[in-house]
Amino acid sequence: MQGKTCVVTGANSGIGKSLAISFAKRGANVVLVCRSKERGEEALAEVEAAAKRETGIELMLCDVGSIASVRAFADAWNATGRHIDVLMNNAGVYLPRRSNSADGYESTFAINHLGPQLITTLLLDRLEGARVITTSSMGHRFSALDVATVENPASYWALRVYGTSKLCNILFTRELQKKHGKGGSDDRGIVAACFHPGPVGTGFAQDEAGFLNVGMRLVKWFLLTPDQGADTGLWLATDPEGANANGRYYVRRKPETPAKDGRSDELAASLWKRTAELAGLG
Repeated sequence: MQGKTCVVTGANSGIGKSLAISFAKRGANVVLVCRSKERGEEALAEVEAAAKRETGIELMLCDVGSIASVRAFADAWNATGRHIDVLMNNAGVYLPRRSNSADGYESTFAINHLGPQLITTLLLDRLEGARVITTSSMGHRFSALDVATVENPASYWALRVYGTSKLCNILFTRELQKKHGKGGSDDRGIVAACFHPGPVGTGFAQDEAGFLNVGMRLVKWFLLTPDQGADTGLWLATDPEGANANGRYYVRRKPETPAKDGRSDELAASLWKRTAELAGLG
C-alpha cells in the first residue's frame, strides 16, 4: 500500500479508525473523512501516532447524510486531481428513533446508502481502477425494501430500517460493479465489494430502549474489537485476492450469498436509479 491513497468515511471511531490506522501503518496516504472537526482531529492524532508519521495523513470534513456536504467534499477532492486507490464507504448509523436528514430523507437511509452512492458517483473520475469497499451487515436479512418509498418509509422499526439500508449497500455494490467494473457499461476498472464486519463492540443499539439495548449490553464483552470487525474490509482493500471481489458480499474473508433481494439485478438497477434521482443526479 506504499504511496497509495485510501479515503475512509466515518474514520473518527470504530471500524473506520481501525482501517485508517491499518492503511497508514502500511505506508498509504490516508484521508479521514469525518463529520465532526473535533472528533476528526482526535482520530487524526491517533492515526499519526500509530503510524509514527504526520505526512500523508489528513482530515477532510463531510457529513455523509447531507447532499450539500457530500457535493462540497467531492468538489474539493476533484479540484485536486488526486487519484483514489481505495474508497472505504464506512460511515453509518443505527438510529433507535426516526429522524430526517437536512434534505428531508429518513436519516438511516441518507447516511448509510444515499451518501455513499453519491460520494462514489461524484468521484468516479478519480476512481479509475480503484477498490470501492462498503460496510454492510448481516442485518440486511431483516429488511423490507420498497424502492418507491425507501427514503420515507411509512412506519419505523429501527432494526428493519437499518437492515434495509444495509441491503441497499449490497445492491449498490452489485450495480456499481455492473456499471463501472471491468466490462461494465462505463468501464472504469473499479472493483466493488461489501462486507459484514460481525458483531463489533462499538455502541451499536445501546441507546435503544427495550430488549435490544439489554441484549447488546449483556454481550458487549463478547463482541469483536474494531480491528477484528475491520479485518474483512482491510483484506478486500489490500489483498491481491480482493481484486477478484466483483460486486460480491463477504463475511470473514469469504463470499457469502446475501438474502434473495440482495441477488436481484433488477432491484439493484431500480435502487441505483431512484437514489440518483433523490440525490439530484437525474
